[in-house]
Amino acid sequence: MRLSWILNAAKSGRQLLISCESQATGHRMMRIRDRTQEKLEFLHIDPWIDQEVLYKEARKIKTLEKRKLREIHLSRLT
Repeated sequence: MRLSWILNAAKSGRQLLISCESQATGHRMMRIRDRTQEKLEFLHIDPWIDQEVLYKEARKIKTLEKRKLREIHLSRLT
């Protein structure tokens, strides 16, 4: 459900959905970044150890493109 919200929030072809990995435990989360930005590095609480750790961009999942209004509307119904 959250992934569909992320995809709907993206601007046309200028953003990437990426996977970020905790440097302590390997826990992964997804974030959106602009195509022209540097690779992401940020501090966030790792739920596996309940401590703030460094997350680094691991890999690109997909390029986010603007959907047609009808497709967005139908995806919210399901």
